[in-house]
Amino acid sequence: MVQTRTLIAWTQVVCWKCSDYKAQLEYDGGKLSKVCKDCYQIISGFTDSEEKKRKGILEIESAEVSGNSVVCSFLQYMEKSKPWQKAWCVIPKQDPLVLYMYGAPQDVRAQATIPLLGYIVDDMLRSADLPHSFKLTQSKSVHSFAADSEELKQKWLKIILLAVTGETPDGPSKHPATLDDDPEPKRKSEC
Repeated sequence: MVQTRTLIAWTQVVCWKCSDYKAQLEYDGGKLSKVCKDCYQIISGFTDSEEKKRKGILEIESAEVSGNSVVCSFLQYMEKSKPWQKAWCVIPKQDPLVLYMYGAPQDVRAQATIPLLGYIVDDMLRSADLPHSFKLTQSKSVHSFAADSEELKQKWLKIILLAVTGETPDGPSKHPATLDDDPEPKRKSEC
């Protein structure tokens, strides 16, 4: 006797932005279709921990890394000759040598990552419009950033200067550049 598992199908609209999960659906002729996370886990048999292992570097959710970060805030960002744009930037505790850039704190995927090891940091004033700017350079790769204040810029620079040399902060209580040590109350735009 062969035992089969039957899933009760219910309809849920899943757009391409809301889900990256696809599964072959029997009721749809085995066609690969978008499904929600819960259905994907039931159909594939993957658990949350197995799913996290499968995620690529850009697929780590902003909320996941922002809540456990060394530093995070909005920064203005410019690459090469493109115009300045606002980005939610995060250096997570579990990966303190990489800068993750998101469009917003609630984004599911990072738009870009910058492995900081080996970059040269230049904190010279770039323009009167963005007085709290700094630049990261490595070979032909140039990334320009600007913070909202000199204090925020200095916090970022302290962490980045460690990361470019391969050093990592010991933790929020031992490293002066973490935002957790800031005596002022945290603003919504910073971790």
